[in-house]
Amino acid sequence: MSGSSKRTNRQQALPQALAPDIQQRLVELGIPLLLTETEGRLALADRKIAAFERKYHTTIARLRRDGLPDDASMDMHEDFVEWSGWQATREDAARILAALPMAQETSIAAAAAG
Repeated sequence: MSGSSKRTNRQQALPQALAPDIQQRLVELGIPLLLTETEGRLALADRKIAAFERKYHTTIARLRRDGLPDDASMDMHEDFVEWSGWQATREDAARILAALPMAQETSIAAAAAG
């Protein structure tokens, strides 16, 4: 088994191995930290995406749909790759933020039932 697989298995087993009151504290302390970190990533991604939109007067969705212009410079190609990365970061952060309230409710209920 790879080191990554072992680490993942331990991470998954850790919350269940903890006493319910410790599980509750993990949720109470961990989710607000994750929320703060994720909101920061989302804000940075939004700023980077907005800068590319201003620079190229278009959106990443339009570029993906229509393709880069035939006369696109090497800089535009490089920016497109970075822009795509920031878009993926934004989507990931938004997905985490949308899931956090449900994760918190589920974890609190599990800790209370444990």
